[in-house]
Amino acid sequence: MVIPVGGRPFPALAGERVGDSEHSVPLPGTDWTVWEDAILRSTGFPADGLGLFSAPACAAVADAFLEGRASEDDVARALDTAIADAGRAALDVAADPLFREALTWQNLGMARQLACFGPPDPVREGAMTGKELRRARHRRRARESAVVRYWQRYCGKNDTIGFFGPVTWATIDPDAERAVTIRPGAGLLRSRKVDYEFWALEAYVTSLLADPDVAPWLPARLHPHLAVRDGHLLQPGKDPVPLDDVEAEVLALCDGVRPAAEIAHDLRHAAVLDRLVEDGVVWQGVNMPYNARAEGVLRAALDAIPEPAARERALAGLDRLDRARAAVADAAGDPDALADALDGLDAEFTALTGADAHRLGGQMYVGRRVCFEDTVRDLDATIGAPILEALSGPFGRVLLPAARWVSVALADAYDEAFRDLYERLREPGADSVPMPVLWEAVQPLITGTDRPGDAVAAEFARRWDELVGVDAATAGESRLFLDSAELAERAAVLFAADRPGWPAARIQSPDLHIGAVGADALARGEFTLVLGEMHTAWPTLDSAVFTDRHPDPGKLRDAAADDIGPQFRPLYPTWWRQYTARIAPVLGETDRQIAFTAAPGADPARVLPTVTLTVVDRDGTLEVIGPDGLRRPLRDVFCLLFGFLGAEAFKRIGTGAHHPRVTMDRLVVVRETWRTTVGATGIAPKKGVVPEYLAARRLRASLGLPDRVFAKVGTEIKPTYVDFTGPRYVSAFASIIRSARDSFGDDVPVTFTELLPGPEEAWLEDAEGRRYSSELRIQMVDPERPA
Repeated sequence: MVIPVGGRPFPALAGERVGDSEHSVPLPGTDWTVWEDAILRSTGFPADGLGLFSAPACAAVADAFLEGRASEDDVARALDTAIADAGRAALDVAADPLFREALTWQNLGMARQLACFGPPDPVREGAMTGKELRRARHRRRARESAVVRYWQRYCGKNDTIGFFGPVTWATIDPDAERAVTIRPGAGLLRSRKVDYEFWALEAYVTSLLADPDVAPWLPARLHPHLAVRDGHLLQPGKDPVPLDDVEAEVLALCDGVRPAAEIAHDLRHAAVLDRLVEDGVVWQGVNMPYNARAEGVLRAALDAIPEPAARERALAGLDRLDRARAAVADAAGDPDALADALDGLDAEFTALTGADAHRLGGQMYVGRRVCFEDTVRDLDATIGAPILEALSGPFGRVLLPAARWVSVALADAYDEAFRDLYERLREPGADSVPMPVLWEAVQPLITGTDRPGDAVAAEFARRWDELVGVDAATAGESRLFLDSAELAERAAVLFAADRPGWPAARIQSPDLHIGAVGADALARGEFTLVLGEMHTAWPTLDSAVFTDRHPDPGKLRDAAADDIGPQFRPLYPTWWRQYTARIAPVLGETDRQIAFTAAPGADPARVLPTVTLTVVDRDGTLEVIGPDGLRRPLRDVFCLLFGFLGAEAFKRIGTGAHHPRVTMDRLVVVRETWRTTVGATGIAPKKGVVPEYLAARRLRASLGLPDRVFAKVGTEIKPTYVDFTGPRYVSAFASIIRSARDSFGDDVPVTFTELLPGPEEAWLEDAEGRRYSSELRIQMVDPERPA
């Protein structure tokens, strides 16, 4: 089945590639190029599922009451009807095997609670006391709200996780005359794979270290952030420690390959090795990379144990885990079998490691279980010339120059901040500053409350408003329509920059939404493009969750090497919560690793302990010098830490109470947005279904919100879908508001963004004609390189 999506109302393109790139295609009318590989993220449940818990008739009655045309009894009756309808819908969703399987992966305890979620029993409820009945109804409401919270995510948010968030690698083809061509397979998924979480593999290695028969045969190595030089141990923040002959010999043998039994070949060496491990100088175990390759490295390391009995014992435990994991993979598609298999894996894991099979309970977007599943959608997709041409004006004339300017402004701002730190930290008479000293001092500039990047974001927002003409006079409007050709000259002045600020800043990575009422409309060229997020100066396709699903990851690695080249990348510890093995970048195989603390995954050929680096002033430029003649600008070492602030700059657009939708040519650059606070919503203090619902309808009317929005509460990581007509949607949102207020008070910010495109504009179809929300993530490449 081939669905041609989008006719091409433009003249034919020559299709010539810019330069000699084999991985990019031209962005028409510009010198910029676009990677021909793009990620199409989608939901695993149809978009129209969001309407299951809508209640427009109830909303009409509530609005009539607020206008004095209905009574509170009318509202109560309408709410009773809407809640009963929502209850029946929740029962249907909770009984859906696909929903049960999705929930089993995410929250097995909740899945089991909902497994016994049935309709009300009038006979049983009639025998209850008043208190018992209130408790029973409260439990029912809580279960219905839980169904709604998960359902809105599965139908409306393009999260890449499990079968309810599959990915597809799409091809961008400037010679394709259709906007989009899709070839869906017979089913939802082409492949699914179950992997261990990194923390679970670490726990298994820890259990091996507690096994006296195996531990001596695991290797040992100096922690990556330490170094030995001229007979001294170098440690961040400490004076060099002289080493005696035995210590020096032991550390020379700790190469990460040689087993501890060979290093500790006599009592003196054994005692020294034990002390160095206890003092945190040497680690022992398996040096697994902090990404999806960890499992393969672990198995190879265990297979290399020279002592047969120890090798067999270490591998036997891993084989037991593998069998239990295989049972999980085999159970896919059957929620009850999956639940049992997950229990079996948990039990096997705890039996082998002695560790709890769950962690970080209640936290979202972290690996809580021993394993996780990632999937590829059964779909081939080609993005054609009409999409590229629709992007060329807004991006080529305005957005890409603006993004380049942001990277240069960030680099300049941090250069200045680094200079101030350098002068403050340099000891009198010294001509350099040790990198560990500067490293610690720099962190508040990146993660603190008064960062140079914040000033850049504020200045960018000011220039943007000047460019598009958003001011007090236009803030009350709901729509602004702009012509990129008319903005080009002013954009060139406001965002003047002739090259990116650092190597990775060549890549600008927008998230795009294509909106159309169906394949036929797209075939007529009737589509809207919406900019989701603009990941400025950030190669977002370099993420293990994406690259590991690509049919030829080597092609992506070559592309990254061509466009960016080697970078300096922090060697992240596992306690750094913003970074996980699942999302780790994996394309930069020649990137240098900056080791600043104990962390897994150090490559001896690439690691640079901060204790081996020094910052100097060379002709007015701060540079880092290190081993083997290393000499690079200081900004290059820190650019990946401050570079993520580029995306924050675009998020700062329109920070007022209201910002209109801004459409540039055929691209919605900014969705209509409203900002308020938890206290100002009026929802938090309301108790009871009727006052809560009326408060939500009053909020919607006072701000001029559409019924359907995404809401981002300042205490939450990601936005949530809210339909102000549905009482169950309102209750779920109200619980978030109350939680934020209880924890941080009334001033927590709340941002509402229009739902665009909506479910009726979901164009991505499966073989049965069901339509899904989707998001296209691409990478655009600057033709210039940094100086």
